[in-house]
Amino acid sequence: MARRIAYTGAPVLTLDQVAFQCRAEPEDLQPELINQIIIPGVTAQGESRTGAAIREALYEEDWPAHYPSGHSLDVGQAVAVESIMMLGAAGAPVEFTGSVELIQSGKESYVVFPGGRPEGHLRIRYRAGVDLEAHPGVLSWLLMAAETAFTQRGLLIVGQTLTEIPSGFVDYLLADITVPPRF
Repeated sequence: MARRIAYTGAPVLTLDQVAFQCRAEPEDLQPELINQIIIPGVTAQGESRTGAAIREALYEEDWPAHYPSGHSLDVGQAVAVESIMMLGAAGAPVEFTGSVELIQSGKESYVVFPGGRPEGHLRIRYRAGVDLEAHPGVLSWLLMAAETAFTQRGLLIVGQTLTEIPSGFVDYLLADITVPPRF
């Protein structure tokens, strides 16, 4: 299971975009609500529904020894492998300096070791985030979800969190980046 270490990219929506979607002026909205709850909330919901990184972030995942070269990463929309550490049973982690390739398919990304996969457990650190120009439906989904959250804020915002936006006919906009289920 991949762990998000930190966001490295800017939020995927701006107050101005949400205001335009809501047909309002930015100053007429509640900027703190939009920037601190709604934008992060709909981004997290989109990432949860798809298994893909929407806002660019740094991720880290451990591969057991039985994962072969060419195995898929847990988070979709990977853009670069930052580092690979070989985790020895008794010693300190050692950085892998061999050749590594990131193969990107439409929904998943795969790590390939052309010279052969290093032995043992690996810790792979990578950056992932969706290209909204290549997947404009994702931006549309985010804007519709933000508008729904703002216009129905009395029902959907509880304290400092955003409850689940109801799924519906617009979820197909996320289909291009949704990682297939794994068992």
